[in-house]
Formats: sequence, structure tokens, C-alpha cells
Amino acid sequence: MHPEEFKLMDAIEDSHWWFVGKRLLLSSLLDRHARAGTLLDLGCGTGGVLRDVGEHRLALGVDGAMDGLRACRRKGLTNVVCADLANMPFVRGDCEVLLALDVIEHLDDDVGFLREAGKLCPPGGTLIISTPAYQWLWSKHDEAFDHRRRYTARGLERVLAAAGLAVERITYTNTLLFPVAAVWRLLSRAGLGRFAPRNDFWPVPAWLNRILVAVYSVEARLLRRIDLPFGLSVVAVARTPGASGAEPER
Repeated sequence: MHPEEFKLMDAIEDSHWWFVGKRLLLSSLLDRHARAGTLLDLGCGTGGVLRDVGEHRLALGVDGAMDGLRACRRKGLTNVVCADLANMPFVRGDCEVLLALDVIEHLDDDVGFLREAGKLCPPGGTLIISTPAYQWLWSKHDEAFDHRRRYTARGLERVLAAAGLAVERITYTNTLLFPVAAVWRLLSRAGLGRFAPRNDFWPVPAWLNRILVAVYSVEARLLRRIDLPFGLSVVAVARTPGASGAEPER
């Protein structure tokens, strides 16, 4: 990811509807599947997620980009390490919960990364993985953020199985805004691409930002109870082999 993208994320992630919504959805998933345990955020970026989850548990972050880690430290986050995600300075059992949010789409070897990441957890540890959905939604945003691919739920499930992880749940997210976003992406590809912004984080009026955050609040409540059939992202909850994880909330 380019330095200007890190700078943009750092500037807007506290309030922009996309980032606030992402944290609302993650909170819903953690409440249901992984309420306790030390958490490691792989690819922690500029630290918005890490700061939120760190209010309720011990949370560590790792990222290979110093631009992101400098932003983390400006936020007062000290439990962060600069390291290549292919060679992380942790050992098995260091953390019970792993997050890989919008990470594997950047990697050439997604299976190998997830196989090695799972080894950092004890048996029955929890991984929460999110990634952009549907290759046909490819856009300038994917190119700006150096994505390799987008996934379907079935495709992500195959990757997790190949990595030796037990899939507990797969669901789409960013569902309620999917129709509008999908139409915009298709129109952009059909001839409006030269007018499309470089990424999806363009500013909106404050009143619209509040409405979009409210939409995500509704979706977060839905996600506590049901899987969603389509969306802009796909999310999986997986377990490392061995003892079963904590009983999920029903």
C-alpha cells in the first residue's frame, strides 16, 4: 500500500462510515465467537481496530509498513511490532484470537500465510478473516491498495481448508449497501471509470455519514444472529486444529 493511502486512512478512520462500520461488524463477531483471550491483529495498519479491541483485552498488532506503525504510535498504541507477515516474531500460544482483516487479498500465497498464522494460536484458537468479495467488483480501489484478488464465500472456505483450519462460520458483510455500491462499480467499469475516485474513502456530508453508520449498526445486529447472503466483503471465523474453541454465543 502506498504512503498516501496510509496517510488518508490515518486521517479519516476515526469517523468515516466505512471504518466505523467495519469496527461495528467486528465487534459483533467478537462478541459472538471470541469474547476473551489475547488478540493479535495481523496487518494492523494505522491502528483503528487495534485501539478499539484493546479497550477490552490485551491486543497486539503487527504490520510490515512503518507508515502504519508510526500512525499507531501517534494514537498511543505501544503493543505494535514492525515485521514481515511471512516472518512474525511470535510463538505458538502467544494469542488466542487472530485478526486478518483485509490482508490475504494482498498476498501471493494466501494459503501459506493462513497456515503459518494459525500456528501462533493454541489448539482451538480463533481466526477472523475478512476480505473483499466478488472478482467482478474489481475497481480502482483494488489497484490503489495493491490487491491480488477478491473472494467468494466458497473460495475463501477452500483457502481456509487448504491451510488446515476448521471453518466455523462464513458470511458476507457490507450487505445493506451492496446494491448501490455494486451499481456504482459496474457503471464505473462500463465507461465512467475515468471519473471514479482512486479509492472508496471519498468524503461525504456529515448527515450522510451518520446515516451510513446507522446502516452498519443495523447490519451488526443482524450479524449476531444470521449469516448474510451477499455483500461487499466476505468474513470467516475459523479454528485451529485441536481442542474446540469457546462455545459461541447463541
